Amino acid sequence: MSRPMFYPMGTMAIGESATMPAANKGDAKRTSRNVSQYGIRNGKAFKCRTVGGVTFITRWL
Repeated sequence: MSRPMFYPMGTMAIGESATMPAANKGDAKRTSRNVSQYGIRNGKAFKCRTVGGVTFITRWL
């Protein structure tokens, strides 16, 4: 599976969740790392959880 063209973090409100596909462990790890880096650079906080091949991204701050 190819990488998605964009990540949904820029438009998320506090408490909102978004999903991204994670076909393998590498996809989940890449998504989590990119979300974390985005949060650090933009002063936002996110939680990532991968279940059944789908990564759930939640903005919590």
